[in-house]
Amino acid sequence: MSFSSEKRTILFTGYVAMGCVLTFEQFRQVADAAKAAGFTHVDLGSAMCDRSRWQLDNGGAYAPGYDFYTEYTAAFADPFKFVCPTALREFLPTADIAANGEELRRRAAYLAQIGLKGCLIGAWPQWLPEAVYSAHPEWRGPRCDMPFRSRRAYFAPCVDQPDVLALYREAARGIHELAPNFDTFIFMTNDSGTSMCWNQDSYPGMNGPAACRGRSMTDRVTGFLNALEEGLDTPDALAYNAWQGFWCFSGMLSPHAGNTHGERIWFVRPPQDKPVIHENPLGMLTELENAAKGRPDIIVVNVEQAQQTFRQDGVYVRMLQKFARRPTDGFTDRLLFLKEFIAEWKLDTGNRLLDAWVSLYRGVDDTSLRRLFYYSIFLYGCMSARFLVRPLVPRPEKLTEEEKAYYKRHVFDSLDRQDYELDLLNIHGLRNEFHGRTKEEAERSAHCWDSVIASWLTAESNLVEALKVAPSEFARAHQAQLLRGVRTLLCFARNLKHCELFQAMLDRAGQDGYGPNANSDKLEVIMRQEFDNAGDLIRILEEPDALSVLPLAPTPEKEHTFLFGPNLAGQLREKRRLMLKYWRDSQVLFDFKNRFH
Repeated sequence: MSFSSEKRTILFTGYVAMGCVLTFEQFRQVADAAKAAGFTHVDLGSAMCDRSRWQLDNGGAYAPGYDFYTEYTAAFADPFKFVCPTALREFLPTADIAANGEELRRRAAYLAQIGLKGCLIGAWPQWLPEAVYSAHPEWRGPRCDMPFRSRRAYFAPCVDQPDVLALYREAARGIHELAPNFDTFIFMTNDSGTSMCWNQDSYPGMNGPAACRGRSMTDRVTGFLNALEEGLDTPDALAYNAWQGFWCFSGMLSPHAGNTHGERIWFVRPPQDKPVIHENPLGMLTELENAAKGRPDIIVVNVEQAQQTFRQDGVYVRMLQKFARRPTDGFTDRLLFLKEFIAEWKLDTGNRLLDAWVSLYRGVDDTSLRRLFYYSIFLYGCMSARFLVRPLVPRPEKLTEEEKAYYKRHVFDSLDRQDYELDLLNIHGLRNEFHGRTKEEAERSAHCWDSVIASWLTAESNLVEALKVAPSEFARAHQAQLLRGVRTLLCFARNLKHCELFQAMLDRAGQDGYGPNANSDKLEVIMRQEFDNAGDLIRILEEPDALSVLPLAPTPEKEHTFLFGPNLAGQLREKRRLMLKYWRDSQVLFDFKNRFH
């Protein structure tokens, strides 16, 4: 991949940041594909051997009072997770950090072997343990958590302190010693337990120690970036931070005044809602075209689950190679590009696959999911609120702690209030306008899901027809795996739609009692639809000889709020069992009134 104005082209394997492990062999395959596609750099955040368990309550094991907020911080890379500065060695787990550093060295060495460079895309300065500030009170910087999602206050270090800058300089130097071909830091500083003093975008509001309040943000940021670049000590060193979160972002990053180089960095992310694994060719092509027209200095291509979706013989790599030779200009040109691409690689004998790609894109980005809801509603709703495996029961307060145990320990609910636990419209501590703040908004959102679902049903039908005449084994494999992905997307969309309708009806039952818009018959229709939806997903998960459609933890112990466990199908079966057990409560809820009354 080569655009005339680029200095660096970086491959970023985004979902790895949420706790998925990319093995060394998988990393090699992704790196080889990056080389074939024309990248100059590959992100090394995947070298973290595990989430930073030292940042988690109880080492990440759920217990009453568990603070879910730090699940974010533990998942994101920062320099201290690969090199522990001398002054922090008594406070941080040096053995774990050394293991991460060794894996970074190993992966960077492979990149050097094939002529690529390394970089780190993450989030920092991250909060540090209270023991650090007890020993060095002057290092305490801003509070950096989100108050309505965290159980306690967390504080990032003050980067106005020379000794704190020395910590980051030492860590950057150590990374460069491990990986001489490492030259780039790109990080966000407004989310996931990170911030800088007196940053107006901090979740708790502008805050920090009085001693540095008068310093300009430009000087603060410049000093921090300079320390990181001085540590790397290479002519091409680049440290760049942005206030915005870019994990689901496409477009030009907004540089802060303190970014002394002023590089124009463009993130390319084909629209896709984590965690479902699928390619989105028209989305990727659209974002590549936007980046090319923006003429940035640096392009970062964010590919979710790259070990499956970014292979040398895969669609994305071949698309990037073709785009470097033949950039597109406009929607019609993108369709012609993809039609040519399909013909060149004999992926289909007609237009069914192209039509499926268009319908997939339309449902994810063009007219539906992105515009009607927001990025990551599947990750936050279906996964970290565990809507996907929570039973829809008419009187949820009847569920015992034992019955809820398989999902409750992973529901992101730091405040642990019962009204949150029983509310299917609550995501991460609040009801929002996209999922539904009121029963009326929830019912409206459910209608919006019909638009998303209709697009993906069209994609599904086109893929079914394309498979009947697939011209090659490669074409058949691609179409079959994409079909599994689309069917999984449909299960997730239906799950959220059913949750919205179900909770809206429970709200109506609590406020108005039995009526034409809320009664046991209507409630049971939704229950049956979700019961069948869970069964559909079980069948997809258990299809033989299929690549995974969802990232799954390798063991039950490694399941967490942002990663389903290996027994997801079993949890879905438990959901169905509990729904059957409490099914008749629909009549109890409405005082045994139904359409016959």
